[in-house]
Amino acid sequence: MKRIFIIVFLLQSSLVALSQFAVVTPGEFEKNEGILLVWDYSPQRDSITANIAKAAQQAGKVWIIYYPGQAPADTSQIRNYLYSRGVLPDSLYFIPALTETLWIRDFGPMVQYGNFGQETERYVIDMGYSAYNRPKDDSIPSQIANLWNWKKVNLPLELEGGNIIFDGLGRGFVSKRILAQNPALSQAMIRNILIDKFNVDDIVFLENLNNSGGFLWKHVDMWMKVLDFETILVSSYPNHLPDYPVIEANVDVLRSLTNGFGKPYNIIRIPAPPKANGNWATTQNDEMRTYTNSLIINNTVIVPSYNLPQYDQQALQIYKDAMPGYKIIMVDSRNLTPLGGAIHCITKEVPAEHHLRVVHRKITGPQAYSPEMYIYTSCSSTADIQRMWLHYKINDDHEYRRVPVYFACPQNIGIIEGLQPGDTVHYYLEAVSVKGTINYPLSAPAGNFTFWFEGGTVGEQEINAENRLIIVPQPNRGSFYVHNSREVNLEKIQIFDNSGRLVFENDFRPYELLETSLPKGFYVVRAVSRTGSFSTKMVITD
Repeated sequence: MKRIFIIVFLLQSSLVALSQFAVVTPGEFEKNEGILLVWDYSPQRDSITANIAKAAQQAGKVWIIYYPGQAPADTSQIRNYLYSRGVLPDSLYFIPALTETLWIRDFGPMVQYGNFGQETERYVIDMGYSAYNRPKDDSIPSQIANLWNWKKVNLPLELEGGNIIFDGLGRGFVSKRILAQNPALSQAMIRNILIDKFNVDDIVFLENLNNSGGFLWKHVDMWMKVLDFETILVSSYPNHLPDYPVIEANVDVLRSLTNGFGKPYNIIRIPAPPKANGNWATTQNDEMRTYTNSLIINNTVIVPSYNLPQYDQQALQIYKDAMPGYKIIMVDSRNLTPLGGAIHCITKEVPAEHHLRVVHRKITGPQAYSPEMYIYTSCSSTADIQRMWLHYKINDDHEYRRVPVYFACPQNIGIIEGLQPGDTVHYYLEAVSVKGTINYPLSAPAGNFTFWFEGGTVGEQEINAENRLIIVPQPNRGSFYVHNSREVNLEKIQIFDNSGRLVFENDFRPYELLETSLPKGFYVVRAVSRTGSFSTKMVITD
């Protein structure tokens, strides 16, 4: 009876479940066609552009904006340089346009989906960028809109693209620098303009970091990153820095919010790296190094690196844990951050031609046992959706099984049946429209969402679900760093050998190298806090 009931809902309510939107502001982590880059004509930075292009073209198109007054019309010099750095001709395109700098994130086009009376299409929002005396940069949204024959809508605010981030489900984030940029308008007026133009429900104003470098821009993308509908990555700093209480207050604000599913955001912390001299910026006009200033292009994430193995490896591992199955590619950004930006600042994503979105609150970590798991999801598209699939595998299965997702109201339903206590389940979702196909997560099938049934008290499960110990490097030779992704106040680090014997114990100190002199083997590392403990496995090699 249950299956018949769902099929009846499919016939009666599929049109309700697949509603379309007049205006959609996608998250950067959603499906993109490709990215825009500006050729900077700088030997120090051309290699960075080439490395980004090489990484990004694995996941989408790359458009290089070049200045026709300086480059040959056939772009042969630029092409030859890119090819010499491993960039392939496939998915590489060139746009002749007038520019002055490489910071296309700030002055480039904000691309939305909108319906102007016929069908939903991409269009450009052109934000105010008049304060820097760079009229060519300011004209790029108009140049791109004219080239691609897209409609353009002006945003009546001074605002750079690096200072506004969206979660894809109705909320945007900006720093309060926008208030100083638009002194004739109140915060409420600015909020209403942004809500209207981007068709969101809420705009969150976050405090500026005034003593952490990055110069006058104070953009949110220098210290936070929205990874998916539910997850926000935020920089963490040593507590002796002047902006430590500011960023922690911003984290408190983010933790107080609920995401599009009515649940708190999952906040993951990532230590910000120091400058080459080992110190962090303590003034505004200093170098601000960051790992959150990264680019997500479909199943690939391009992350800044700084030739600091301790921090770079830790950042790499945090991204891998937070975004399973994604290709995480690090690009040396030491020639960018002294200028006030990094990877995100010099790139601009172009959303996919046809909007297709799977919205799903992922199920991960330990769960209460049930022989059936119901996977709820919704989907929106600019084209008719033909079908949806739930792909899953259990325990050590090599192949995914596929079952249909039934269109129901208010959400669509996929069912995983026949589960046993102790099972571990990996799954992802697929939507097929007449214009294309999309997986969620975009890294699928290499990446997926994983949950399991296990024993232990509820309290222990909650601790393990919400906290992750990260060991860097892994494996190691007995010396390593310990990072806690949720910034719980840890007190001790304990290490147990394969027989369960305590073989090492030390007070926890952030950013401190632990040197154990333990022999090679398998170990369990336990972090102890006042509220509980949680563990991870570690391998020591010769």
